[in-house]
Amino acid sequence: MCRLIITLLLIPCLACAQTGYYRSVEGLKKAELKAALHDLIQPNLVLSYGGKGEGYTWAGFYAADWLEGGYVRDRYSNEQRRFNEDKSAVSNMNIEHIWANSWWGHLMNNAYCDLFNLYPADAPANGRKSNNPIGVVDGAVAYDNGVTKVGKSSSFRADTLITAWEPADQWKGDFARTYFYMATCYSHMRNLWTTTEGWLTVDGSDWPTMRPWVYELMLQWAKQDPVDQIEKDRNEVIYGIQGNRNPFVDYPQLADYIWGDSTEEQFYVDPTSMEIELFVPEAKVRFDYGLQALSKGLDTMLVIRGRNIPNGLTLAVNNPVFELGTTQVSAEQLVEGYAVPLHVKPEKAGRYEAVLTISGDAILLTDTLSVSFVDGIPAYEATDIVCTPYVRRFTANWMNYEPGAEYTLDVYTKGSDGSHKPFKTFTTQDTYYQVSGLQAKTLYYYTVSIYEDGVLKASSNEVAVQMPEVKPVFSVSPSAISFTTVPGEPSRETEVTVTALAVPEYVTQVSLDAPFEVSFDGEEWGQTLTLTGSEPVFLVRMGAVAEEGEYEGEMLLNTKGVEEKVVTLTASVSASKAFFEDFETGSKNGYAEATVTCTAAKWRMTDAYPVGDDNRNGTRSVRLRNKGSIEMQEDKANGCDSLWFYAGHYGKDTGVKLSVYYSIDGGENWTVVAENIEMGDWQRYGYKLDVKGDICLRFVNNGSTNTKRSNLDDVQMSSYSNADGINEIVEGQRSNAIYDLNGRRATNQQHVIIRSNKKIIKR
Repeated sequence: MCRLIITLLLIPCLACAQTGYYRSVEGLKKAELKAALHDLIQPNLVLSYGGKGEGYTWAGFYAADWLEGGYVRDRYSNEQRRFNEDKSAVSNMNIEHIWANSWWGHLMNNAYCDLFNLYPADAPANGRKSNNPIGVVDGAVAYDNGVTKVGKSSSFRADTLITAWEPADQWKGDFARTYFYMATCYSHMRNLWTTTEGWLTVDGSDWPTMRPWVYELMLQWAKQDPVDQIEKDRNEVIYGIQGNRNPFVDYPQLADYIWGDSTEEQFYVDPTSMEIELFVPEAKVRFDYGLQALSKGLDTMLVIRGRNIPNGLTLAVNNPVFELGTTQVSAEQLVEGYAVPLHVKPEKAGRYEAVLTISGDAILLTDTLSVSFVDGIPAYEATDIVCTPYVRRFTANWMNYEPGAEYTLDVYTKGSDGSHKPFKTFTTQDTYYQVSGLQAKTLYYYTVSIYEDGVLKASSNEVAVQMPEVKPVFSVSPSAISFTTVPGEPSRETEVTVTALAVPEYVTQVSLDAPFEVSFDGEEWGQTLTLTGSEPVFLVRMGAVAEEGEYEGEMLLNTKGVEEKVVTLTASVSASKAFFEDFETGSKNGYAEATVTCTAAKWRMTDAYPVGDDNRNGTRSVRLRNKGSIEMQEDKANGCDSLWFYAGHYGKDTGVKLSVYYSIDGGENWTVVAENIEMGDWQRYGYKLDVKGDICLRFVNNGSTNTKRSNLDDVQMSSYSNADGINEIVEGQRSNAIYDLNGRRATNQQHVIIRSNKKIIKR
């Protein structure tokens, strides 16, 4: 079947190449080339994630990664597994993201479902790969199945080891071209990158997006493992499904024009062609500039680019309302690309069209220019239309017609005779407003106005919004869970809540792969559960494993009639992380005293709460003010060999100090670890405790006012019987090597404090 699909799809692909799929990017280089490719290769649609049957990821794999005999092509192991005839998930295999979705906060967007970023993967190998970046594993190896290797890597920097995964040589080029695709297609997500592992790969820019060490390694791998027929066939299949292509498979040299040795050269499909070519605009294209304000007119640019046109080109429009800034573009301007100014300002409101003619040197093409004008405020189509059992809303949108003005939004319905029936009126200085409390299956309308001293100054066109029928709600919280534990011990369990409303059947199936486990009662654990009811609750944890390392998996939840939900599971298994509090779970509004259940423990927080701005690792840290404190309400068993945490002042607050204490009698008495640490820039602190038995911690902010604030995050303790966690800190010696929570050597000089025999020594 797969071969038949590929054969059928080759025909539209060849037609695509002949009609110039890549014409709009020819003549560009470096950042401009990458930006044009970004716009070109956005998927027209993506499959629903997971699931069973047509329209879901595993059906996509069935077409793209099918081997003779029905076997799955697995790029992560040598295991042989067959596809299921119903195109459901293959046992002991995962849907693997090459760019981990945890890098952008677990958002289930196009990047999450894009088949170019997804491969069927051996579950154990995928779990060990976790969300780490790709690299050469040239240090200590934590996992190696002969195809996938996980361990320490100097790829990031020779003096700073990171945890990375390395594929087999035969797949390195495939993954490199996947990296090129992701860095190009999803560069617009640069503000969503969140995790340390993600930031090791990306730099938050449109170009180059990938950090130099990444794209240099990927360029090397792409040359060592050139494009083969497997990649070409997969590209065709995904093009047939998503309507977009991986350009780095079609034209591998493109990567050099963006990141490599050819960045100062213009890219052409055929660099030696002497044919007359006009790349943009294409023939018979409609440029629709949407709704504009009559009083402001329209000022925009038409980009024209081509080559081998010695006498240049002449431009003309057949409607005098449309004015071109120039009608002649020279051969030299065409090669570099020229932006022709276009001005449109009619006298009356309405819709206007013009035919743009471009002629010269054996070229004659026509395009259509269209624009609509309203005499007043342009109001746009509503967005974010939601209609569920408990949320019914839409967002009204309009032009920023008069910056700083107060806009009045009128929302209403109409009677059978066309008369207005007011719903609500809102005022705002924004150019959008979320309207809620609506009725399902109802047609609403809205207009926007500006009043001055009670007199109407400007108004908008009318926009209709059809509220649909109520849609079922199927959600799960949390959508991503992280665990920490030590070898041989399961992690602390996390409670998961499912919400199912207006669904056909109130039965939910839960499944995941080992070593992760689920349970109803915390007594019996396994890999599947069947839930009933509208708000069932269950437990999930990381099961006991012997090997240290980073693990990743997914938990799938299915209810009839709604889209499958996926919860991302990650776990860190390390002897040094017998206790690891990252404050990523648990919530509390404001500074009022309360007990909060976080990732590793329950904390009594006074004048303190978890918050997601300023200094933090991950998405949140704890902010303390005045004399605020956080105190563990549960003991950690097995004592503490070493303690670490990140801390620093909040914002520009000065004069704030932090004190740390521990107790071995449930908080009756406290022993000083360190008092009045002067809070400066965000940094990591480490202390040698050597404390046996049960232990709990207390952190106190020593500020004189509410504006003396500090941030605290990633509190970590190793057990008393294990000293591995702080083996770089040797009592009586100064260590210039500082290591972060994952054993990575820090790049800046951070304070390390060593405590011995109740004496505080600051190094």
